[in-house]
Amino acid sequence: MPDIVASLFKLENERGYFVPKIAIQYMEKDTGAQWTINCGGTRAYFIKFGSDLIKDFDDQSADSHFMANRIVTALFLSAYGLFRPISMGRLIIENFSSSEIKVSTHLDIWRNFDKEEVKNEVNSEFSDWYGFICQNTLFRRAADDAYAALSNPIEADFFLYRGMEWLLKAANIGWSELANDIGVPFNDLKKFKRQVNDELGQRHGIKSGRKRRANSNDYGSMVADFIHGLGNVRKRIDQNFAGLSPERAAQIVMKALPLVPYP
Repeated sequence: MPDIVASLFKLENERGYFVPKIAIQYMEKDTGAQWTINCGGTRAYFIKFGSDLIKDFDDQSADSHFMANRIVTALFLSAYGLFRPISMGRLIIENFSSSEIKVSTHLDIWRNFDKEEVKNEVNSEFSDWYGFICQNTLFRRAADDAYAALSNPIEADFFLYRGMEWLLKAANIGWSELANDIGVPFNDLKKFKRQVNDELGQRHGIKSGRKRRANSNDYGSMVADFIHGLGNVRKRIDQNFAGLSPERAAQIVMKALPLVPYP
């Protein structure tokens, strides 16, 4: 039975421009899935119709973001302005042609409902990091790229790679030393570099047009490894800093990680 995934995006423009009326019908050659795209004003609707869409809903969420990116890129290139797509909601209808359809919604609710302690005052760790990054530009650039990796999951590898380059310069170390500080085998880091540079379209354009998409199972752990490494690289030049344990790096990223890469 066919399924339907309907996604709603808000298209923001800082200069107050509106999206013209857009109506597109699109069929995926490899899957046969059909898209209906309707945009106008500040809204964009993406409706995907196909078989077994619900089997991997993370993929369906990601696909809607890729479609939204195509729309805003085309608007930019055709002089309508720079729009930012913001996901507002998603509806899933299973077994559309049967009398027993199932309708569900995509919610961005944190899985852990335990109450967290509310902190009204900054702690000493904040004061320490704030002072350090203000005085050490290269470390600030590396931390900015970790922030950007979490904020832009589609481009996470690009930002992490550049963040590593900042760390190399900050402590005047090589890739093997950085691998040790991150806590991964040097061969694994070389594999990451090869994929990002040559195989997955993250840093350089490649002929196949392939590009690795983020998923919640690995891109968060990659940023956590990077944060752990950033702490160890800082330890090289700051004798008063004890470093960051892998557990603390994971806590930092878990508190910042988007609920889903493609909301």
